Amino acid sequence: MPVSSLIRLLLLGMIWGASFLFQRITVPVVGAPFTAAIRIVLSALMLVLVLRLLGRALDLRRQWRAWLWLGTISAALPFLCFAYAARSLPAGYMAVINATVPLLTVIMASIMLRARPSWSKRIGVVVGLLGVGVLARYGSLGMNQQTLIAIGLCFFASTLYAYSSLFIRQRHASVNPLVLAGSSQLGAAIVILPLGLWSLPATWPDPGVIICLLALGLICTGLAYVLYFRLISDVGSEKAVTNTFLVPVFAQLWGALFLHERLTVAGAVGFALVLLAIALVLEFHPWRQRVA
Repeated sequence: MPVSSLIRLLLLGMIWGASFLFQRITVPVVGAPFTAAIRIVLSALMLVLVLRLLGRALDLRRQWRAWLWLGTISAALPFLCFAYAARSLPAGYMAVINATVPLLTVIMASIMLRARPSWSKRIGVVVGLLGVGVLARYGSLGMNQQTLIAIGLCFFASTLYAYSSLFIRQRHASVNPLVLAGSSQLGAAIVILPLGLWSLPATWPDPGVIICLLALGLICTGLAYVLYFRLISDVGSEKAVTNTFLVPVFAQLWGALFLHERLTVAGAVGFALVLLAIALVLEFHPWRQRVA
């Protein structure tokens, strides 16, 4: 992998890992609906501007219903779920559950597309579920109703991510990825904007919270999409998705540095199992490459 692409990969992991940190800061102040709404609206504005500058059309007249539906299942609902979960879960926990998307995609593909997964993917699903179980049972969080609901919301959001990826593969595989990102974010913004306006904070938040909201929308969502699709263009999708390994690591690092979130030994084992599962599901076996 070229050095420039490696830098983009690391930067993307840092940015997406920071998104969970920013939600932990903004949600207690301005609420989950407003956090999710402003994140999507800012991202949509940025991506539409980028597409305008590149001279790419969104085909809104013919595809507006598709973009509304795709925006709902791929951004509006998942972002809202993670925002609500940020009230109870540390950043690292949310990131590691979000990292189960490849595992859930394998499961859903076998159901929806009747795709027969390889043994590596089957073992990866089992290892991933074991890792999540270790986190839930022996991690640093005490299990109560509020925590379980937050974990359930994260899994629901991750399931929507997995379903939307299969939906795109079936319905919109020929659409330019950046156009798809901008169109879906615009659709999500239209869907969630009324909820954001209805849940406007009663008082103007502190400058630090405003900066976090701007970073969440413009950097952790808008810029992250641009970096991600540039990475896909440079090194291909199989290498680009290896950023999945980095996001939980950086989320845990940012949470420990800025929010003093701690990780127990059992939690570290759970994290490691989930990352191993992702490697198996993505069939990322560096030891085989070295032997070859």
